[in-house]
Amino acid sequence: MTREDGERPNLEPAEIISSTEHSAKREVNVKPRTPVGVMTGSILGGPVRESHRSAFLGDILLKNGDVTAEAFQKALAIQEERGGQLGRILVSMGASSETAIARALIEQLRLRKQDGSKETDLSAAARENPAVAGLKVLCRPKLTIFTLLVTEAVALFASAGAGFLAERIFRGTVHTQELWVIGASIVVSMLLFAFLDLYSPLAKSTPDELRDIVTGTSIIHVVLFVLALSGNLTSSHWHIQERIAWWATTLFVVPIVRALVRSRLSRMAWWGIPVIVLGAAKTGRLIVRTLKAQPRSGLKPVALLDDDASKHGTLRASYTNETVDLDLRSINVSASNFLSESTRAALADELLGPDIDSGPPSGELPTDSSRPSSWFPRGKFAEVEGVPLVGDLSLGPILAKRLKIPYAIVAMPGVDSPRLLEIVERVGGKFSHLLVIPDLFGFATLGVPARTVGGVLGVEVRQQLLLPWPRTTKRVIDVFLTCLGGICVLPFLMVIGLLIKLDSKGPIFYKQKRLGRDGEHFMAFKFRTMHGDGEDRLRAVLESDPALRAEYEIYHKLKKDPRVTRIGRVLRKYSLDEFPQLWSVVVGDMSLVGPRPYIERELPEMNGQEKLILRATPGMTGLWQVSDRNATSFIGRVHIDVHYVRNWSPWLDMYILAKTVGVVVRGSGV
Repeated sequence: MTREDGERPNLEPAEIISSTEHSAKREVNVKPRTPVGVMTGSILGGPVRESHRSAFLGDILLKNGDVTAEAFQKALAIQEERGGQLGRILVSMGASSETAIARALIEQLRLRKQDGSKETDLSAAARENPAVAGLKVLCRPKLTIFTLLVTEAVALFASAGAGFLAERIFRGTVHTQELWVIGASIVVSMLLFAFLDLYSPLAKSTPDELRDIVTGTSIIHVVLFVLALSGNLTSSHWHIQERIAWWATTLFVVPIVRALVRSRLSRMAWWGIPVIVLGAAKTGRLIVRTLKAQPRSGLKPVALLDDDASKHGTLRASYTNETVDLDLRSINVSASNFLSESTRAALADELLGPDIDSGPPSGELPTDSSRPSSWFPRGKFAEVEGVPLVGDLSLGPILAKRLKIPYAIVAMPGVDSPRLLEIVERVGGKFSHLLVIPDLFGFATLGVPARTVGGVLGVEVRQQLLLPWPRTTKRVIDVFLTCLGGICVLPFLMVIGLLIKLDSKGPIFYKQKRLGRDGEHFMAFKFRTMHGDGEDRLRAVLESDPALRAEYEIYHKLKKDPRVTRIGRVLRKYSLDEFPQLWSVVVGDMSLVGPRPYIERELPEMNGQEKLILRATPGMTGLWQVSDRNATSFIGRVHIDVHYVRNWSPWLDMYILAKTVGVVVRGSGV
């Protein structure tokens, strides 16, 4: 059987990591494995749902003493790497018995019933509707597009109100005939946005979307201004101040409305496009978790398909040309030593059943065919975040046609080219869109164009921070925004300095030598948030409390740090202690956005990534600051900074700055 995932570097798309950690926690209440990727600031989504924790198989097995935590962790690692059902993996390892697994399944069903769980049994649904293996497609792509169009039209029209307001303020009158120009410009803008693919249910990354909105809007407004200035737009009476107000408001309102619409509606069942994931090994499972955790992407996974039988559960679907329905085969394990007759009778319709094969396929778990069929648990699909692995790749065209699924993701980066091409030609013909995940983990992911090199497909990876023009652009933005913002916040900073002096003894500012671009040292300034004897206090706490010492070793900070002053806690909560670094931005030692400014003693713990990170100027804020910063380990922050450097663009900086405002207002700092 072809292996789908070869040896490769750790995954980095943000999203992927968060869902991996949550999944491990859902399966069993033990410490999860070290993440294999990093969050990129949650550009696309949010956390994975956790519900009915007590009803998960791992918790039940551990509670019953049928498996050790160490064995279960090993089984989780095998499942993450190769897929399959945990119960079958545990049995194949010799870590648990078939009887123990079956007993746990019975208890799982009871617990979910007691909790009032409304979860759909995908395996039971497959038996009820074998034509499509019980799968349901609730996505309505056309409704999604219509929603985006309507909300965009409202946002564009509302933005024009700023022009009327400016006209009223500056000239004391309002020319309603300007509505004709506004209406025409909105139509043209929406046509341009459609050309830029901004109304697709499959969302672009936020930085790319922001770039297209700013570019498209600016082009329309520049053309309107030129036409008005040349006298060719006789119906327009607005002057430059009204046009600037309209343009600026559009750039502010449209991205916010789009973000709100996607964040609020993307979790609705009808939002997005259905997709089938081809490949259920490590990459396929991570893709499913990412899409489930980040519905903003617009792709809703319906099913997984894989040719490797070892990844399947105890129920699988197959297809022959002889029937309309798919053939559902249940590969069962015995449950003979613990069920009473009354228990079997009560659960027969939901868990137990007669759909046992005459004999299991080679290599599968053994069955006891001499016992009555009601003594066997019914087969179950292997699942990832509620998405079933229903069968092999040959089901792809059948399900695509019957369920009208236009998208498929080929998640087999370790497969060699001839095999991958054969899969694409064999399975991909019924899908109008086929996304192939290449073996390019660790490369940039934002704004990466495909190129043709003499008929050979290539991917152009630009090292933006090594190019002079992008660096100059970044520097100009830094100086302009810092000088403008610094004037506004200066009185506020003086008040903070006074409060620090009144709260505790010591200087107002704290300075520390940090590593800047190309490894050069500079002095970073912050408002002092700690007591003068803070290190002695920290040492005493770490020596007396092993739990806090472990927390400090992982995160290099404490949530409840004994060194922090009263006013310091407030400053840290709202990230106000960072404001003195505006001076470092002015003199060029720092940037508004960039990697975290590291200290020299942290270099040995950066796993060689410092060479890449130190190419960029460190920033006051960054990708990890607008991510789940409190739950990010030190090495996690390093990976996030690596992702930032590889994917830098001015639009990514604008996105991070916008997110930083929300972080400061919510008080998400520590």
